[in-house]
Amino acid sequence: MSGLVTVIPTVRESVTAILRLHVVKPETVKKGKARPASIGAALAGSAFCVVADRYLVTAFHILNDGKPRDPKDKFYAFVVPQNGDHAFHFPVVSFPVERSDLDIAILEVGPCATAGVHIPAIPVSFDAHADGTRVGTLGFPAPEIAGINLDQQGNYRGGQFFLKSHANEGIVSAQYVIGGVQVYELNVGWHHGESGGPIVTLTDQPVAFSLMQHYRNVKSPHGVVAGPHRGCGLSMVRREITALGIPKAIGV
Repeated sequence: MSGLVTVIPTVRESVTAILRLHVVKPETVKKGKARPASIGAALAGSAFCVVADRYLVTAFHILNDGKPRDPKDKFYAFVVPQNGDHAFHFPVVSFPVERSDLDIAILEVGPCATAGVHIPAIPVSFDAHADGTRVGTLGFPAPEIAGINLDQQGNYRGGQFFLKSHANEGIVSAQYVIGGVQVYELNVGWHHGESGGPIVTLTDQPVAFSLMQHYRNVKSPHGVVAGPHRGCGLSMVRREITALGIPKAIGV
């Protein structure tokens, strides 16, 4: 258990939930009367900050269920400091990295809608982490959205949902290269909505080396079932991360 009571609150401050607003039915005009667009809303995944108040890493598939992102969609990153009473949101302003082949995306956020609220960064590691390495995960299980408020331009202005992050811990259970991709398997499960959250070392100074993405299918007597959960190494996007000026953690 050593390290958990310090790692969890440290990492929690750097992890966000990602809200997606997408047009289900566009605005129409019939007999001179405008019918407003129908907007769908979902807290579809999690992300973690790698440059304070600017860049977040997440899983590509949360942007549009694995399909190319719809440029009309709007995204917001939410923080809930130490799972307290208030959530604060940052607009996603650009998508500098979208790697569907690796299921990784990097998002750029603008300033928080609430002055004085910030997202600290987690250091990243490109090094290999051995089987048996103790790890922690943290993400936001997707809540039911009871209500959402938007302005006339479709921007988020408030909502009603129970948003709290969830931590877990385990080990690197296996690692291998498949299709040229470095993959880590964990003995940790996660919930819908936590995809995109970090996999970090349980050390005095935790570093993120992978992210929660998907699971390996396993054949069972009852058909194909979800097997070990896994994520690819951040080393797979080392070039893109370095190009954005995101520093590698020193000494790892």
